[in-house]
Amino acid sequence: MKPFEPRYETMPRPELEQLQLERLQALLARLRRNVRRYREKLGDLRAPDLAALARLPFTTPEELADSFPYGMFAFPLREVIRLHTTVGPSGRPVVIGHTRGDLQQWGRLVARQLAACGVTANDVVQLSLGSGLFPHASGYVLGAELLGASVIAEDPAHADYQVAMLQNYRPTVLITTPTHALDLIQRLDRNHTDAQSLHLRAVLLSRPVPPPLREQIAAGLFAVAHCNFGLGEVLDPGLCVECEAGHFHVHEDQFLVEVCDGELVITTLCREALPLLRYRTRVAARLRQDRCPCGRTGVILEPGERLDGRLSVNEEPLYENQIAEVLNHTRLAGHPFSLEITAGRVIVKVALTPDLFADTIWFLQKLQYEVEAEFTARLGIPTEVRFTHPPRPGP
Repeated sequence: MKPFEPRYETMPRPELEQLQLERLQALLARLRRNVRRYREKLGDLRAPDLAALARLPFTTPEELADSFPYGMFAFPLREVIRLHTTVGPSGRPVVIGHTRGDLQQWGRLVARQLAACGVTANDVVQLSLGSGLFPHASGYVLGAELLGASVIAEDPAHADYQVAMLQNYRPTVLITTPTHALDLIQRLDRNHTDAQSLHLRAVLLSRPVPPPLREQIAAGLFAVAHCNFGLGEVLDPGLCVECEAGHFHVHEDQFLVEVCDGELVITTLCREALPLLRYRTRVAARLRQDRCPCGRTGVILEPGERLDGRLSVNEEPLYENQIAEVLNHTRLAGHPFSLEITAGRVIVKVALTPDLFADTIWFLQKLQYEVEAEFTARLGIPTEVRFTHPPRPGP
């Protein structure tokens, strides 16, 4: 599809690198002037060229979490007009701020992505990401509205309501998670509804999926399936764009990307409220500079697995520490447990110990319901608690 901003998306490499260098030097000046942590980290370090980037210090997820809530902001809070919270290391919260300029830029970057999916002013866009991914949904709204598309500002919680909206509102583009897409396909099949009777022509999935799953979703919804890759601390969506060749092109006019010891490292060149210098993403990745038939010159990103043990349930991040923290607020505090993630839910297996035995079976059932309710209230993630027999002692 034709790039939304060809000036930047197809910029020749020498011009792009010159723009990156100018924006990097401006970024370093802002960081020294406005963020104490960076002023201390940078000292007298300069970046006379892009090759000098490797001499600059890293920023870690732990630093973001330690600075909670606003310690890394480069703008005063009165100029930050939107705040989002994402999950940081070990489940600790990280606050992401956006100035008015950040939101305008976010909309442009997401518009690039949607335009690559063929979205135009003639489309009706349905968002179905779930309440846990609201910040991501707001980015898609900015981009779709910039393109002039109609956006359905409702996110039905149940698949039956989603089917009804697809039939009644006649959206042509669905933005959803892989889990929700599969649930929707099952509901269509159960209701004996032919996907071809819908008006969908494109589905944008919130994260990359393997080719067989992409093909399954495309066939089940009778629409072309596209994928997104982003990071909540950096930008999601809007970090890159998937072209018709299936490559993720980084928006290099906005982000400097490196791979250090197999880990993706990102510098935000233009972000105002929360700029990041050489941010270690804890994501494995490869970068390629191959010439792409789509004409975009941004480096091709091949994301890999998480490097920090972070789990994902219904596309929402989860750390084992968060499970332990919830259990500490119940009568199972301190009990050993193990995790199993299946079918979009977490199964917490807790070994029975003498203090959990009682004369009546309803004691364990009541305890199970109490703990499951605590998980729902604190994490909003479907959770099942199972009691297991402790391992038998050896001979």
